[in-house]
Amino acid sequence: MSNLINPPRILILATTASMIEQFNMHNIMILKSLGVKVHVGTNFEEPGNITQKKSSEFRQKLEKMDVTCHQVDFLRGVGNHKQNKKALVEVISVIKENKISGIHAHSPLGGIIGRRAAHKTNTKIIYTTHGFQFFKHGRIRDWLLFFPVELFYSKWTDAIITINKQDYDCAKHMFAKRQYYIPGVGTDILDSLSTSDESKESLRKEVRAKLGIADDEYLIISVGELNNNKNHETVIKAISKLNNPKIKYVIAGIGKKRKQLTSLIQQLGLSSQIKLLGYQDDLNGLYYAADLNAFISKREGLGLGGLDGVARGVYIIGTMNTGMADYIVNNDIGILIDDPVNVQEVSDAINISMHRKHNKKSLEFLKKFDYSFVDKTMQDIYRKEFLGQ
Repeated sequence: MSNLINPPRILILATTASMIEQFNMHNIMILKSLGVKVHVGTNFEEPGNITQKKSSEFRQKLEKMDVTCHQVDFLRGVGNHKQNKKALVEVISVIKENKISGIHAHSPLGGIIGRRAAHKTNTKIIYTTHGFQFFKHGRIRDWLLFFPVELFYSKWTDAIITINKQDYDCAKHMFAKRQYYIPGVGTDILDSLSTSDESKESLRKEVRAKLGIADDEYLIISVGELNNNKNHETVIKAISKLNNPKIKYVIAGIGKKRKQLTSLIQQLGLSSQIKLLGYQDDLNGLYYAADLNAFISKREGLGLGGLDGVARGVYIIGTMNTGMADYIVNNDIGILIDDPVNVQEVSDAINISMHRKHNKKSLEFLKKFDYSFVDKTMQDIYRKEFLGQ
């Protein structure tokens, strides 16, 4: 009865509005369904991989849902001491002024600042890692820099949620009171698997026509922010190395590397083969139009852009020692490469992929990544951690 009169106030915290918009809307709805008053703390002004207009519209949408929004001046990456201290003060202020009873933090910096704030205010906190910045067979430098930080802050963590099995195994050796594994952040797997072949083919033809892709041309797509981690330049160089004018490549996303990538495409004489599409609201048609999804991030917690493509029947090139290994489980689904910046390895993988197709019967195991399963698991975690049920 007390929860109805004075509902818990939960703060969802992430460095960018795009992380809230892309990965946390279902979490917000779950918390609201449990009678919780939801607050969101993020940087709406520097929103990440969505446009400023999209961020403004997103904030308005949240407020119409009776979600209280707070601007927190996070920087991306590791930030800097001065700005991180400012963000910490802002988060502590949000906690105290709004009597926040629990925090769900996301992203490395959001997780660190969130846990510092929680420790200083004695507030319960759970932390979802969307991929530790260190991983099996990863760079020693990353282990030396990031593992001690995550280990230290795990002492101030009530629960760590991991979205791939490798991170879960690692989290079990940290100091957080509890560790959970959920298969990703949820996506429309069941809907994708049930879409008829006729609908897929119709959309494929429509989108390929809009893009100017002929029936006999091989279309590669990449979905993701134009940044160093998403590693689009290696795909561009690999296509140049293959020297096949029938290969076309489109990249859906925005980011600071747009000018650099445009320059590289021009230098390699690939302007007729490669297009930067910018931000795309609806990716369904692109996936169905594609013959291959090149998703060779250097680091990836799970890689939603890869998983969504797989669910829509697109063969994939992914990166070993990332969360992609949880769904690229055999050669019927895709190829996992060892070194995502090795142009020769990537060009070889593209060449092999051109002669392979998805085995649709191999996709039934993907159902565990669907919203229906992930949301039920998150609801159980929220009940236990925030409501004591």
